[in-house]
Amino acid sequence: MEIWREVICLGDSLTYGARDEYGRSYPAELSKILKEKTKDNWFCHNYGVNGNTSSDIYRRSWPILKSNENAKIVILLVGTNDTKIPIPKDIFQDNVSSIVSQAKCLGKQIIIGTIPSLGLSPAYLKNKDYIIQYNEILKKISLDYETFLVELINLENLMIDGVHFKNDGNKKIAEIF
Repeated sequence: MEIWREVICLGDSLTYGARDEYGRSYPAELSKILKEKTKDNWFCHNYGVNGNTSSDIYRRSWPILKSNENAKIVILLVGTNDTKIPIPKDIFQDNVSSIVSQAKCLGKQIIIGTIPSLGLSPAYLKNKDYIIQYNEILKKISLDYETFLVELINLENLMIDGVHFKNDGNKKIAEIF
């Protein structure tokens, strides 16, 4: 069988799979799940980059979306690093809206994941309110652009360091998507 179904996964270290004890990621686990469920070959392109904010992802999204013409589905998981800075809410909204708009222009279906609640992590503690605010923005964008929204909730017990997911967490995220 040759690969003929593709998904673009855009995001930060949560997409990349940072700290997964087996070097896996939710895109790798999603490929496996889709193949098992459909009996077709699937490949989920992992365009997760550690430390990326929505601004970084916006800057690199067009060439990724354009060069993967066979991929008709895009999963966007973004915002964790934005909360750390914090990126102003209007800029976050513009960045995400622009990424979604690019994908829609290319005829791709978008799935937006909400930002998971973080466990105990000193670098992110002071800006936890931004997760709630950014998630409201993601919900609004999803409605405005008629995309799918997937809420990633109650996953804190699957984190390895309060931010990143263990392999069980990446499997759970893949199942949710």
